[in-house]
Amino acid sequence: MREKIDKELAVKFEKDSDFLFKLSNGNEIYMMENPKGNSVGLQYEREPAPSFFTVYKEFYPDGFIKKKETHFGQYTKVGISEYYDEKGNLTKKNEDEKFGKVKPSDVLKVLDKKKLINISTGAGRLSENGTDAFTVNFDENKHEYIVTMQEGKPNKNPEFGIGEPPAFVPVTYVINGETGEVKEL
Repeated sequence: MREKIDKELAVKFEKDSDFLFKLSNGNEIYMMENPKGNSVGLQYEREPAPSFFTVYKEFYPDGFIKKKETHFGQYTKVGISEYYDEKGNLTKKNEDEKFGKVKPSDVLKVLDKKKLINISTGAGRLSENGTDAFTVNFDENKHEYIVTMQEGKPNKNPEFGIGEPPAFVPVTYVINGETGEVKEL
């Protein structure tokens, strides 16, 4: 049986943006939208700590699942992605084939070694306001991971930012996907 969006649950998310819902598999839904008109429905899930992965699901206007992807750092797809046509036919894609010698787990080890996260506990995956603490983009052409820590270092330049200066400024690391060499930008 093909998965279908829980429309009643999605209404709760639409009424309360701080609402969270724990699934039986341990994942926590933190954002959800019903399909409206011809637009798709959405569901975002965080895997339980210490995981740093999220699950993104998209649903057709009729409520049936359209795609399911696992993301690392919001933008980088990992694992097996599932894509369904409108009749429910499934196509799978192995996202891990694009990575070189350095895998997402190695990127986590780099961030752990820099004491930006803790891979044993999951600490550092979310900022104080509950949003993702970092983003990861994998450039397939250059075989590089671009990791941006949103609260990378204290802001020592009070002119940076509009209005009240932010306490922290982002820091970006580029990790070579073949050698593991790390550069801070």
